[in-house]
Amino acid sequence: MFEKSLLLGMYAVSPLHPGSGSEISVIDLPVQREKHTGFPVVWGQSLKGALRHAYEARRDKEKATVIFGPDKDNASEHAGAVSVGDAKVLLFPVRSAKGVFAYATSPLVLKRFKDDLTLAGVEADFQIPSAPVVHRDSVLKMAKNGEHHVVLEDLRLRVRLEDLSGMAEMMARIVPLSKEELLERLVVVPDDVFSAFVRVGTEVIARIRINPETGTVDEGALWYEEFIPRDTVMYAVMAVSKPRKEHPELKNADGVAKELREFVGEVSYLQIGGDETVGKGFVRLSLEG
Repeated sequence: MFEKSLLLGMYAVSPLHPGSGSEISVIDLPVQREKHTGFPVVWGQSLKGALRHAYEARRDKEKATVIFGPDKDNASEHAGAVSVGDAKVLLFPVRSAKGVFAYATSPLVLKRFKDDLTLAGVEADFQIPSAPVVHRDSVLKMAKNGEHHVVLEDLRLRVRLEDLSGMAEMMARIVPLSKEELLERLVVVPDDVFSAFVRVGTEVIARIRINPETGTVDEGALWYEEFIPRDTVMYAVMAVSKPRKEHPELKNADGVAKELREFVGEVSYLQIGGDETVGKGFVRLSLEG
């Protein structure tokens, strides 16, 4: 029985490749996505594995077993004290004709975020606006004939101006940006527009393997990988229960939650997904709740 819920925030400081395996398509190695929405996601098991690896490298391995559970060879002994949910996208970076780029979100994404804040015991009293809308002081807006527009990628949207301070304040609790920095670039777009952005706005990179003896590309050694772009904001719900294995410093769910907060505060950054050796997968962490 889970007793507490936390919200883990992740801000991508380099492109992410949470791989879903190889496919026979234009993209050989796509990223993980939700089946019904097509939104990028980091599956909970992938995220939990990365957290465990980082924890064991910096802290006590015995505590890691209590918090995350035994290794796969001893998995039947007991369950871990924490359950890590899938990391969902909250803000997706898109090119903008003004202000360089925008943090795009949508009513559906915000509804999910609000529900998950409530689950984590955080009061979420902001109103979800009707899209498309930007903050009244946004650097993205352009005025023409008394109307305001934003140009995102190759799409021009007529937007309303609203005070989005309450929403940005809640986001700032899991994003390494101030409320003011968020308000400058934050834009709420319709759900179908957001869906299009996250489907076609990822980065696709050609990779090759060089034969060290010939100095040329091996036959068949060209492939395409998909990446979630830098500046994407994601979050995951972490449910915490009383440990199934006794430990003098981790006696209850509050003790486990405290340990996780201290760990996240200590490491600040985590590397998830593939291509670690070429600098991909770095995210900045925060923990709320």
